[in-house]
Formats: sequence, structure tokens, C-alpha cells
Amino acid sequence: MTDSPFAFPASDQSTPVFIRAARLIRLLAHTRHIFLLPKAPDPSTKDHLSRWFETFLGILGIEVHIEGMVPTSSAFLIVANHISWLDIMVIRSLFSTCFIAKEEIRRWPVVGPIAHEVGTIFLDRSRLSSFRETLDASRRSLYQKIPLTVFPEGTTTNGNGLLPFKTGVFALCTETGRPALPVSIRYESPDGRQLTSVAYAGEDTLLRSFLRTIKEPRVIVRVYVSPHVDPEGKDRKALAVAAHNAVHTGLDLLFRKSPLR
Repeated sequence: MTDSPFAFPASDQSTPVFIRAARLIRLLAHTRHIFLLPKAPDPSTKDHLSRWFETFLGILGIEVHIEGMVPTSSAFLIVANHISWLDIMVIRSLFSTCFIAKEEIRRWPVVGPIAHEVGTIFLDRSRLSSFRETLDASRRSLYQKIPLTVFPEGTTTNGNGLLPFKTGVFALCTETGRPALPVSIRYESPDGRQLTSVAYAGEDTLLRSFLRTIKEPRVIVRVYVSPHVDPEGKDRKALAVAAHNAVHTGLDLLFRKSPLR
């Protein structure tokens, strides 16, 4: 899989304008509820926030299908490829997890406040002290058996490729002994074709990505969970390579499988 220049063509069909308007109204009404929900992740059950995100995605016509084996231990670092602002919502609908994200996301409209509400640990890459603070907060989360999620590519792609993983965050695994859990995400149309219209990458804007997404009649998100990668005997660089290979393999498996209907 190699990355191509960013392109975000919509699928052949689009939802009528009145359906898009109805979706938007429902999303605005639903978004208000997140500020009233308990925020602490509860890995032992399907918590309120996971159900909130399930409903949010359902309003957009997005179906999430998970494959692979989800470990019983909750103390792991989820590492996933990064395509869209939807990735956070997809993963949070499946796992009771907190996130590590770049500081800029805090300023995004709608998505920023939601990210803050779900307990995101924001990283300001312009400050070295921010990285240390992020690691400290992340260690506390793992020691409390709350899984963490990070997108170690450090940016988004249109889904056609996988960038090298930044290694710094894998120190969380080597220092705490917690495993990395590789997760692969692929967006498809109902006939199984890769769907890049939902991507948010390059010089694209969040608004354009949202408008393309709300225009799609139906989006299938397929998520593959690979076996966890144990940090024992690995430094952070070796662990990053192993996790990257696992995410890449998961994407290949999703690509080769027959489409969901």
C-alpha cells in the first residue's frame, strides 16, 4: 500500500438535501447531550460515551464493523492509522478509552469540545515540557487500567497508505510494561470500495470533510484488531516497527476480504 496525492472524490450517489438537513439537525440536538454524560471511561462495560458515539455515527449513516480479537485486559495502548476526524468517534464507540491528540484539535469546531469532553490528553509539540506532561498523564491512565489511544503517524492520510510511526509515545509501553494494541481502520462504500470522501488530510478543511461525509448515503467502517504487541525485550523503536507492521497487515486483510453488504 502506497500513498497517493490527496484526493477525496465522493461516491456515485449522494443523500438528498432534505436528508442532509435532517441529519444536521439531529446531530446538533444529539451533541448537546454529551456535556451531561459521565466522562470517566469504564472499560468493564459499554459506557455512556460509547453509546453516545454509536448514536452519533448512526445519525451520519455510518456503520462500524469490528473484526479480530479484543483483549480482556484493559491496560493497553491502542495504536491506529489516522484518516479522518471520525476515527476518534469510531474507536470511542468500540473502546472505553482516552486519547492522546495534538493541541490543534482542541481548537477545532465541534470536534474540539467533544475531544475535550472525552478526556483527551492534548500534546503541544512546540513545547518539550508538554511532551513530558503528556507522558505523565498517560502513564497515570494506564496504571489506572484505562486504555489510551494514539495515532502514531502524527498526521492524517487519505487512507491509501500508512506513514511511519513516531516512536516517542511507545515509551509508555516500554516503561509501564503495557502492550500496544494495533487497530486498522478502513472506510468503504457499501459495495466494498475504499471511500476517501470522509478523509480529512493535507490542505483539506474540517468543514469540507464534514460536508462530504454528511452527503454520503451510507458509510461502512471496518476495524481490524490485531493481536497485542508485548513490549518485553523491545525498545520503543522496535515496538513502533512491530505495531506498524501489524496495522499494515490489518489494512491488507481488510482490503482483501469480500465487501459487507
